[in-house]
Amino acid sequence: PQIAVSSPVERATLEATCARIDVEARLRAALAAYSVGEDLVSDSLLTDAEMPIASLPGSLWTNDDRARLNELVYQARLAIATQSGVEAKIEAAIDDLRQTPLHEKGSPAVPSAMAGAIADQIEKAMNGFVETRSSQDGQTYLMGYGHYQTADALFRNHRDDIQLYSETADRLIEKSLLLLADFYPSPRLADADMP
Repeated sequence: PQIAVSSPVERATLEATCARIDVEARLRAALAAYSVGEDLVSDSLLTDAEMPIASLPGSLWTNDDRARLNELVYQARLAIATQSGVEAKIEAAIDDLRQTPLHEKGSPAVPSAMAGAIADQIEKAMNGFVETRSSQDGQTYLMGYGHYQTADALFRNHRDDIQLYSETADRLIEKSLLLLADFYPSPRLADADMP
């Protein structure tokens, strides 16, 4: 689905929301990798999450917010090394990310920005699947899986608002997620049907 952006403020909100959600996708991909025994890939994906955290604009997060999330990601990486409480540590980072308020104008993402961010995650999941089909790379597949899982979780949390914003966007997102569910049946690349 393509989401129209009608103003510079709306575009800035959409870009900020997408940047934040990209961090969540990397965390979800790391969690998925760990769940199938890919500890090194999980650690690599957590390391990848640190770059977008660092690049998020100051208008979106305070330095304290950024430092707190970086510490949670670091603790998750340590947990992988010690094989202790990894899932809980990554889930704590995802929860923290979701609960940290947007500091830009002190307001949450509007429904159009959330619909746009979900559409962005769907597109990235589709691109990940297409790339995996040619490369057969497990980490690329897991990153696509993380984008899919993030889009699905956000849609479940924000569906009522999205329906009020646009019934067409709601239907297109739902159809896209059903298609992605076929592409990403599990975190294991071996379970995916690659036509």
